[in-house]
Amino acid sequence: MSYNDPDDVKLSDVDLADLETFDSCLFGELQGPEDDNRRELIKKGIIYYGKLISGSDKPDSVNFCKLGHLHLLSEDYHKSLSAYNKYYLLEREYWKDYPFLFGLGIVYYHFSAYTWTVKLFQQLLYNEPGFCKVNEVHCRLGLVFKVTGDHQFAVKHFKRALSDPRNCSISKPEIRFHLGHLYEIQGKYSEARSEYEQIIALPATQVKPFVQANTLRQLGWMHHTVEVFGDATTRAETALQFLQRSIEIDRNNGQTWYFLGRYYSSMGKVHDAFVSYRQSIDKSEASADTWCSIGVLYQEQNQPMDALQAYICAVQLDRNHEAAWRDLAILYEACQQPRDALVCYLNSQHCAHFKNQHSQDEELSHRIKILQDQVGPPGNEHLNKSRILPCIEDAWTLPIPAELTQRQSAFKCPPSQQRRPHSNHRRSDPTTPPVNPPSNLVHPPKSTAIHTPSVSATDPKHLPGATVTSPINKSPGVVPRPAVKRRKVEAPPETWQPPMWYLTAQQIQVLQNLRLNRSILTSNQLMELERLEHNFAIMTQHQTAVKEEIEKQRLMAVAVRNQAQAPSSVPTATAVNTLPGNIVTSIVTSPTVNGIIPSPTTVSNSVTTIHTIPSSKEQQRYPKNAMVNGTMDSHQYKESAMDKGNLKQAYTQAVTASGFPDTNGVNGIFSPCSTSSLPVYTPVPQTTTSLHGQKAVATSNGPPISMDDSRTIKHHGHDPNSLYKHGEDLGVRYNSVMDTPQDTPSSDSGLSVHTSTNPHQLQTKLANHVQQIGVTNGGIVSIKPSPPLSHTSRNSGGDSVLSPPSMSLSGEHRQSPVKTEQTDQRDILSEDKCLKQAYELSVIPGRPLPPLLQPIGIPDTVPARDVIQSCRKLTCNGSSPKHLHLEKCPPPSKPPLRKHVIAKEDLSPPAPTIYLESKKEAMSRALADFCTNPQNPVTVIRGLAAALKLDLGLFSTKTLVESNPQCTVEVRTQAQQPSEENWDTTGTNKVWLCESSRSYSSIAKYAQYQAMTFQESLKEEEMKRQSQTGDKSHRGSSDSPSDPSASKSSSKRKTFKTIKFGTNIDLSNEKKWRLQLQELSKLPWLFRLVSAGNMLSHVGHNILGMNTIQLYMKVPGSRTPGHQENNNYSAININIGPGDCEWFAVPEEYWGEIHALCEKHNINYLSGSWWPVLEDLYHANIPVYRFIQKPGDLVWLNAGTVHWVQAVGWCNNIAWNVGLVSAHQYQMTVERYEWNKLSGYKSIVPIIQLTWNMAKHVRITDPKLFHMMRTCMMRTLWQSQQMLDNLKKNNIDVIWHGKSEEEHSHYCETCEVELFNLLFVRRSENNLQNQHLVHCLNCARNLNADLENFVVLNQFHTDELMRVYDSFTLAKRSKT
Repeated sequence: MSYNDPDDVKLSDVDLADLETFDSCLFGELQGPEDDNRRELIKKGIIYYGKLISGSDKPDSVNFCKLGHLHLLSEDYHKSLSAYNKYYLLEREYWKDYPFLFGLGIVYYHFSAYTWTVKLFQQLLYNEPGFCKVNEVHCRLGLVFKVTGDHQFAVKHFKRALSDPRNCSISKPEIRFHLGHLYEIQGKYSEARSEYEQIIALPATQVKPFVQANTLRQLGWMHHTVEVFGDATTRAETALQFLQRSIEIDRNNGQTWYFLGRYYSSMGKVHDAFVSYRQSIDKSEASADTWCSIGVLYQEQNQPMDALQAYICAVQLDRNHEAAWRDLAILYEACQQPRDALVCYLNSQHCAHFKNQHSQDEELSHRIKILQDQVGPPGNEHLNKSRILPCIEDAWTLPIPAELTQRQSAFKCPPSQQRRPHSNHRRSDPTTPPVNPPSNLVHPPKSTAIHTPSVSATDPKHLPGATVTSPINKSPGVVPRPAVKRRKVEAPPETWQPPMWYLTAQQIQVLQNLRLNRSILTSNQLMELERLEHNFAIMTQHQTAVKEEIEKQRLMAVAVRNQAQAPSSVPTATAVNTLPGNIVTSIVTSPTVNGIIPSPTTVSNSVTTIHTIPSSKEQQRYPKNAMVNGTMDSHQYKESAMDKGNLKQAYTQAVTASGFPDTNGVNGIFSPCSTSSLPVYTPVPQTTTSLHGQKAVATSNGPPISMDDSRTIKHHGHDPNSLYKHGEDLGVRYNSVMDTPQDTPSSDSGLSVHTSTNPHQLQTKLANHVQQIGVTNGGIVSIKPSPPLSHTSRNSGGDSVLSPPSMSLSGEHRQSPVKTEQTDQRDILSEDKCLKQAYELSVIPGRPLPPLLQPIGIPDTVPARDVIQSCRKLTCNGSSPKHLHLEKCPPPSKPPLRKHVIAKEDLSPPAPTIYLESKKEAMSRALADFCTNPQNPVTVIRGLAAALKLDLGLFSTKTLVESNPQCTVEVRTQAQQPSEENWDTTGTNKVWLCESSRSYSSIAKYAQYQAMTFQESLKEEEMKRQSQTGDKSHRGSSDSPSDPSASKSSSKRKTFKTIKFGTNIDLSNEKKWRLQLQELSKLPWLFRLVSAGNMLSHVGHNILGMNTIQLYMKVPGSRTPGHQENNNYSAININIGPGDCEWFAVPEEYWGEIHALCEKHNINYLSGSWWPVLEDLYHANIPVYRFIQKPGDLVWLNAGTVHWVQAVGWCNNIAWNVGLVSAHQYQMTVERYEWNKLSGYKSIVPIIQLTWNMAKHVRITDPKLFHMMRTCMMRTLWQSQQMLDNLKKNNIDVIWHGKSEEEHSHYCETCEVELFNLLFVRRSENNLQNQHLVHCLNCARNLNADLENFVVLNQFHTDELMRVYDSFTLAKRSKT
């Protein structure tokens, strides 16, 4: 029923009452026929609230929120987003409306804006962990993190969703399948099998058929490939049973048929393998893996031509299929065609490098070297004279069998439908088994990569969770295959693949929606609109250019047809641009450029190459750098957007498929939504002849395979993560060219204060230094360094259209939709007295107190009993007064952006360095004040060991081996790189991800490794010295390398040595390390491990690496990735020597901007491993301290300083944390504690327990610190009493447990938040005795609302807590 006239809508009081109960919590629950009445009421409600809004000059913000809910329930996401945005603009305390957070999160999830989705859902979980739809939230977060590759958090959220008994849009078996698949991706096969077996053990009525089929398929494949599951015979039988059972349930799953074919192939059953592969092609339209496997079977049967067709089909479906290229090379080599084999080997090597393989394939490199020597110069074309197979150039134009063409047309699906991870076009039909195949088959050569055991991802089309309304399972369109004119039967036109910088249909809708609501858009959405309109303008320009190019091609075709010339006798080499994918098709002897294999050289010195060279005007037709989804793409305007021969076809398909007329408006955008039947347009060649005897090099009409061009990559289907690799649902990750500011050279000559023996003179000099040089860069003590050096630009990742924007090209943030406290701050503070007080009490300018420390409206002078009684009376009615902020506080946020621009010469300030000459100076208060000054992020102290006569030799490798040789060492295997650079595993691109693998060893073994690497270094230096001496005496023609091509090529790709870094060596055992710990007691009070002025000394138990000593054993290149210390505590690091360490440090106030850069590179700031690229930091206007730590130097890192370290030589370091008892340190600590809670990251320092312990043992004289601690105690005291009251009301017994002195603090098993006083312990039969699971109240109720099977333990009596609270008073500051 439709309502054309709003006046026709009449709602009764009952209807209005029902509408008031409708919100986003009903999302996904109105699917049945019994809900027809409610769906009809929702339609009326939309009209009703629309009238209320349009009829009012100042509409109520609640009406916008209600309208957003109703549009969401009717699945009108664009209108829902518009209404939610209006509510967001009007409502300052939007974060208190939990249905709004949930609804807007679902909308952003629908638009694949995953980072914004995560932020909204995290705010929801932070403020209301017991929200009614929390299970749906965890499911969505699990899917998001799975897509983005954060498997650790994905597992965590899927576990929480699985343990919640409430239903959501994804069934429990589907959730369990996702969990098992994550384990499989991570290589945890036993856990994966356990999850899969639990699914198949369920009754068939409880599991959807496609979930059961996919589960059986994955189980079968794991039994076939994972050797730990038993002997080969048993595993083979079990694998076959699972695969056959899967096919019985779902016979249309092509991936299952492919796995079955792989199984039969490994068993030597050729006929069955061919039948399975044929079924796979028929069911899933085709995949590169299937065709590669078919090629292997044909090659084994000595049918090289059929094998060639299959391999060609595979590499056309997946241009970066490393196994297919290698197998094709083996085929050519077996047929005595070394030139073609070399081309295929080179492509295989390039594809392997692109997949970020950690180690080079030495066998492949050796084979390439042999063939290069065999082939020799380009003039040796006689090597391929007697060819059994067509050359690689001709192989691309092999005819397609008519039967396959018809079947291909029948199975073709529009790109808008979900498909498998691989391309689905096929080339030929060699699936018919060979005649009379012999029983004794020869298996493929060892180098044939398709038989490498691996795990495939699940089928997106039938993936559990596909029913969720989201683009999770959508994949980019397949790579088009150009039409072939050699056959009389024309192949149906292929779907045109648009350039990656074209707007998708979804982006078009977003653009239209943003244009319609321009007047009410937020600043973030205005930036999004500007970005889309910019892309649209470029597309319009490109569309016009395509028309012109088509017309030129048409005129050229007419001219060529009029020339009836005989074929030239001059041999012609097919250029790369005549082949799909631009794969190298002839011998490459020229060097690579930027990691890209150049176009092939011709066979002779006088060659005519067929290609089209654009004029200079054409090359300048489009801007070189244009915004593409918020990033800059350096390859977007290459001619590869479409093959020139298919310009007309592609253009017509694009316009026809888009459904939009060819105009300059929004409707003129290309949108390849479906295919269209168009005549094949034949490419028209032009000839260009090389001059002066030089080699003619063909230019490319498409993007050559580039290691930094991720747009054309489709990974091997055997990868278990292929479904979610590179975030297929997130949109393709584009490359951006960012102009970086000038770099500044490294300098360790920072603040150098030479002092006398008088501590008062030290204090005077330090004060005078600060006054003289001033405080620049927001509190950075700096000395103007020497002129900086310039940096070249680099590529980095970007995000899709609705993905959260990161850093703009101007270095400024594009904020998330989550509002910050800085928005209209003055207006908010003028109305909200509590928030105003939170800013006033804060010791960090411009930042409010974190939620745990924000005042609740009760004076801190009120006794504990009155606090409890006041809160109890005020909340007995179910709601607290507005002046009380007992629970709901604004969620924590990142620091505000620093808007001032730092001069380039100030982006690399020198680190303050203090030289000590006596023990008095080391013990002086002036030194402690200087180090703890928040304006000094880092301080280097030299001469401390000599002044205090410290015996640092106790921490030398020799002494360590003598003291405790079997002590455990965590070993990190890393790549040895220059300190200012961080390259990917291929050595072609600078990245932020700092990869390393973990293992364990002992001090004795690592000491041997240290000594061995040192001896090897001495030998290498000696060899270099000798080689340099020999070079001086033999200079001449030998100065240039014998293979200049290889030399230049290798210079473009970095190769790094693998090293091992010994880290996290625990020195807490006082019996084994007594001498070492006693020696450190000589340090000043500020630097001591145990001190009354150190917060961490009052935790009550050891926290390894924080209030205990940790040792690091290093070799040159050992890296400690970027991070802030746990809970923003200060840190001390002493270099034992004998080598140096290089440090990089960034002030704490910039951590939010570094966090955004980590998000931009798809790295988790808190749990990920990252090494910043200096150009990125300078471009973002972030200053970086860079200095050298020499042996004996002590580095003091102030609270929250971001830092990363690399060893220059062989050295050992010792480190620990210090928490100065001050208001600044305490606020920084609690701020990170709350941020960790919001981000779902565990804080290893129990702040609440620490606060109560400090109240008992420490005299506080700072009024601001006292008020902060008092507020924290007031909040936790009331929360504890409120839980006790509720438990008593529900007749739940609380058992006294107590807390021993050295008992560690407890954390929730599910959400990992700190537990104080009350522990909810679950009785579980699956756990052994004394291994109970501890939960918080919210997680316990999510598991069971009535707290059945839980035992509640009490650690402190309420009277005891009240006594501690009342006895905690502000102490008077001593006059001395």
